This record gives sequence, C-alpha cells and structure tokens, in this order.
Amino acid sequence: MTTLPPDQHDRYLEVLDAAKSLYSGDFDAATRWMSRPLQAFGGKVPAAMITTRLETDTVIEFIRRLQHGFVA
Repeated sequence: MTTLPPDQHDRYLEVLDAAKSLYSGDFDAATRWMSRPLQAFGGKVPAAMITTRLETDTVIEFIRRLQHGFVA
C-alpha cells in the first residue's frame, strides 16, 4: 500500500521502470540508485523527484543519458 497520491505513484513507477532498465532489470540495484542523493539533481534523491511531471521527466532523461553513455 502506498501513501502517495495516484499521480505521484504512477510517476514513481515510471522512474522505477526506467531505473530497472538501467540496471538490466535488477530491482534491488534500481531501488538503491533511486534512494541515493545525486549531485545531478542538486542532492535530491531520484525517488523524491516525482512531485511534478517536469521532475519525473528530468530523472527519466538523465537515466536515458546514462544508458547511452552521456554523463550529465
């Protein structure tokens, strides 16, 4: 059960899915990555960046850049 509003829950799942893709389907690695503060996000953790569509898209785009070898 989640305490997130439905829209944030959906965005969380989007980020989780992208992170799992980054880690070849490894759920544990993806959730660890999502729970670490990242300099690229000003010290925010990716899992917290679901309050707005813009934040979510920023995380997903960052993951895509990592997958293609572009470091932010």
